[in-house]
Amino acid sequence: MRNLANFLAFQGAWFAAVEGAARGWTWLGPVAVAAIVALHLALVPAAERRRELVYVLGVGLAGGLLDSVLKALGATAYPTSDPVPAWLVPAWIASLWAAFATLPRFSLGWLRGRPVLAAVLGAAGGPLSYYGGTRLGAVAAGEPALLTWGGLALEYALVTPLLLHLAPRPAASAEEAPANSPEVPLDESPQHG
Repeated sequence: MRNLANFLAFQGAWFAAVEGAARGWTWLGPVAVAAIVALHLALVPAAERRRELVYVLGVGLAGGLLDSVLKALGATAYPTSDPVPAWLVPAWIASLWAAFATLPRFSLGWLRGRPVLAAVLGAAGGPLSYYGGTRLGAVAAGEPALLTWGGLALEYALVTPLLLHLAPRPAASAEEAPANSPEVPLDESPQHG
Protein backbone atom coordinates (compact mmCIF):
# COMPACT_ATOMS: atom_id res chain seq x y z
CA MET A 1 0.00 0.00 0.00
CA ARG A 2 2.91 2.37 0.73
CA ASN A 3 4.29 1.76 -2.76
CA LEU A 4 1.00 2.76 -4.36
CA ALA A 5 0.63 5.81 -2.11
CA ASN A 6 4.20 6.86 -2.94
CA PHE A 7 3.63 6.46 -6.68
CA LEU A 8 0.31 8.35 -6.64
CA ALA A 9 1.75 11.14 -4.48
CA PHE A 10 4.62 11.58 -6.93
CA GLN A 11 2.25 11.68 -9.91
CA GLY A 12 0.06 14.23 -8.14
CA ALA A 13 3.05 16.43 -7.33
CA TRP A 14 4.30 16.15 -10.91
CA PHE A 15 0.95 17.23 -12.31
CA ALA A 16 0.59 20.08 -9.79
CA ALA A 17 4.09 21.34 -10.59
CA VAL A 18 3.84 21.11 -14.36
CA GLU A 19 0.25 22.31 -14.74
CA GLY A 20 0.92 25.03 -12.18
CA ALA A 21 3.99 26.20 -14.08
CA ALA A 22 2.07 26.16 -17.36
CA ARG A 23 -0.46 28.54 -15.78
CA GLY A 24 2.25 30.74 -14.28
CA TRP A 25 1.76 29.40 -10.74
CA THR A 26 5.39 28.38 -10.31
CA TRP A 27 4.96 28.24 -6.52
CA LEU A 28 2.51 25.31 -6.77
CA GLY A 29 5.16 22.69 -7.57
CA PRO A 30 7.38 23.37 -4.56
CA VAL A 31 4.32 23.47 -2.28
CA ALA A 32 3.00 20.14 -3.64
CA VAL A 33 6.44 18.55 -3.38
CA ALA A 34 6.87 19.79 0.20
CA ALA A 35 3.58 18.06 1.03
CA ILE A 36 4.62 14.74 -0.48
CA VAL A 37 8.06 14.91 1.12
CA ALA A 38 6.30 15.44 4.47
CA LEU A 39 4.06 12.43 3.74
CA HIS A 40 7.09 10.42 2.67
CA LEU A 41 8.96 11.24 5.87
CA ALA A 42 5.90 10.27 7.91
CA LEU A 43 6.09 6.79 6.33
CA VAL A 44 9.80 6.43 7.09
CA PRO A 45 10.79 5.13 10.55
CA ALA A 46 11.68 8.02 12.86
CA ALA A 47 15.30 6.88 13.24
CA GLU A 48 15.81 7.09 9.46
CA ARG A 49 14.04 10.40 8.70
CA ARG A 50 17.03 12.70 8.95
CA ARG A 51 19.18 10.78 6.51
CA GLU A 52 16.19 10.37 4.18
CA LEU A 53 15.57 14.13 4.25
CA VAL A 54 19.23 14.86 3.52
CA TYR A 55 19.06 12.46 0.56
CA VAL A 56 15.84 13.98 -0.81
CA LEU A 57 17.13 17.55 -0.52
CA GLY A 58 20.50 16.57 -2.01
CA VAL A 59 18.81 14.95 -5.01
CA GLY A 60 16.67 18.07 -5.46
CA LEU A 61 19.76 20.26 -5.53
CA ALA A 62 21.84 17.93 -7.74
CA GLY A 63 18.96 17.29 -10.17
CA GLY A 64 18.26 21.01 -10.42
CA LEU A 65 21.92 21.61 -11.27
CA LEU A 66 21.93 18.80 -13.87
CA ASP A 67 18.86 20.21 -15.55
CA SER A 68 20.40 23.69 -15.38
CA VAL A 69 23.26 22.37 -17.52
CA LEU A 70 20.75 21.13 -20.11
CA LYS A 71 19.01 24.51 -19.98
CA ALA A 72 22.32 26.38 -20.39
CA LEU A 73 23.09 24.19 -23.44
CA GLY A 74 19.73 25.14 -24.95
CA ALA A 75 18.27 21.64 -24.67
CA THR A 76 15.33 22.80 -22.55
CA ALA A 77 13.54 26.03 -21.73
CA TYR A 78 10.80 26.97 -19.30
CA PRO A 79 8.71 29.60 -21.08
CA THR A 80 6.35 30.35 -18.18
CA SER A 81 9.07 30.62 -15.53
CA ASP A 82 11.68 33.35 -15.06
CA PRO A 83 14.36 32.11 -12.65
CA VAL A 84 17.27 34.27 -11.56
CA PRO A 85 19.98 33.77 -12.75
CA ALA A 86 18.60 32.94 -16.19
CA TRP A 87 20.68 29.76 -16.67
CA LEU A 88 19.09 28.06 -13.63
CA VAL A 89 16.01 25.90 -13.93
CA PRO A 90 12.96 27.13 -12.04
CA ALA A 91 12.38 25.95 -8.48
CA TRP A 92 9.50 23.73 -9.55
CA ILE A 93 11.89 21.60 -11.64
CA ALA A 94 14.37 21.21 -8.78
CA SER A 95 11.50 20.34 -6.45
CA LEU A 96 10.40 17.58 -8.83
CA TRP A 97 13.86 16.05 -8.43
CA ALA A 98 13.25 16.02 -4.68
CA ALA A 99 9.93 14.28 -5.31
CA PHE A 100 11.70 11.78 -7.58
CA ALA A 101 14.03 10.99 -4.68
CA THR A 102 11.09 9.69 -2.64
CA LEU A 103 10.56 6.83 -5.09
CA PRO A 104 13.58 4.54 -4.38
CA ARG A 105 12.44 3.68 -0.84
CA PHE A 106 8.97 2.56 -1.87
CA SER A 107 7.59 2.37 -5.41
CA LEU A 108 10.94 2.02 -7.21
CA GLY A 109 12.58 -0.10 -4.51
CA TRP A 110 12.15 -3.21 -6.63
CA LEU A 111 14.71 -1.78 -9.06
CA ARG A 112 17.52 -1.87 -6.50
CA GLY A 113 20.24 -4.20 -7.69
CA ARG A 114 18.95 -4.02 -11.28
CA PRO A 115 21.02 -1.14 -12.71
CA VAL A 116 20.52 -2.04 -16.37
CA LEU A 117 16.75 -2.19 -16.03
CA ALA A 118 16.80 1.03 -13.99
CA ALA A 119 18.86 2.71 -16.73
CA VAL A 120 16.48 1.56 -19.47
CA LEU A 121 13.41 2.69 -17.55
CA GLY A 122 15.10 5.99 -16.69
CA ALA A 123 16.08 6.57 -20.32
CA ALA A 124 12.45 6.13 -21.32
CA GLY A 125 10.68 7.69 -18.34
CA GLY A 126 12.71 10.88 -18.01
CA PRO A 127 12.13 12.12 -21.56
CA LEU A 128 8.47 11.06 -21.40
CA SER A 129 8.02 13.17 -18.29
CA TYR A 130 9.53 16.20 -20.05
CA TYR A 131 7.48 15.48 -23.15
CA GLY A 132 4.38 15.67 -20.95
CA GLY A 133 5.66 19.03 -19.72
CA THR A 134 5.97 20.27 -23.31
CA ARG A 135 2.42 19.16 -24.08
CA LEU A 136 1.13 21.14 -21.09
CA GLY A 137 3.21 24.19 -22.07
CA ALA A 138 5.52 24.35 -19.04
CA VAL A 139 8.63 23.08 -20.88
CA ALA A 140 9.97 23.82 -24.35
CA ALA A 141 12.33 21.49 -26.17
CA GLY A 142 15.42 22.99 -27.73
CA GLU A 143 16.88 22.52 -31.18
CA PRO A 144 18.16 20.18 -32.39
CA ALA A 145 15.63 17.78 -30.90
CA LEU A 146 18.33 15.14 -30.55
CA LEU A 147 20.11 17.36 -28.04
CA THR A 148 16.97 17.64 -25.91
CA TRP A 149 15.65 14.10 -26.00
CA GLY A 150 19.05 12.43 -26.20
CA GLY A 151 20.38 14.58 -23.36
CA LEU A 152 17.38 13.78 -21.17
CA ALA A 153 17.57 10.06 -21.99
CA LEU A 154 21.27 9.97 -21.15
CA GLU A 155 20.75 11.99 -17.97
CA TYR A 156 18.03 9.68 -16.64
CA ALA A 157 19.77 6.50 -17.82
CA LEU A 158 22.76 7.47 -15.67
CA VAL A 159 20.95 9.07 -12.75
CA THR A 160 18.18 6.53 -12.10
CA PRO A 161 20.46 3.60 -11.19
CA LEU A 162 22.75 5.98 -9.30
CA LEU A 163 19.87 7.31 -7.19
CA LEU A 164 18.74 3.78 -6.42
CA HIS A 165 22.28 2.87 -5.39
CA LEU A 166 22.76 5.96 -3.22
CA ALA A 167 19.29 5.97 -1.64
CA PRO A 168 19.22 5.21 2.09
CA ARG A 169 18.42 1.57 2.65
CA PRO A 170 15.52 0.83 4.97
CA ALA A 171 16.77 -0.73 8.19
CA ALA A 172 16.12 -4.48 8.20
CA SER A 173 13.72 -5.64 10.86
CA ALA A 174 14.13 -8.86 12.80
CA GLU A 175 11.46 -10.51 10.62
CA GLU A 176 13.43 -9.68 7.48
CA ALA A 177 16.65 -11.37 8.62
CA PRO A 178 17.67 -14.23 6.33
CA ALA A 179 16.54 -17.66 7.54
CA ASN A 180 20.08 -19.05 7.40
CA SER A 181 21.63 -16.27 9.50
CA PRO A 182 23.10 -17.39 12.81
CA GLU A 183 21.09 -16.53 15.90
CA VAL A 184 24.20 -16.59 18.07
CA PRO A 185 26.85 -13.86 17.69
CA LEU A 186 30.05 -15.19 16.12
CA ASP A 187 32.14 -14.70 19.25
CA GLU A 188 29.69 -16.81 21.30
CA SER A 189 29.35 -19.73 18.90
CA PRO A 190 29.54 -23.20 20.45
CA GLN A 191 32.98 -24.75 20.56
CA HIS A 192 33.47 -28.19 19.07
CA GLY A 193 36.18 -30.12 20.52
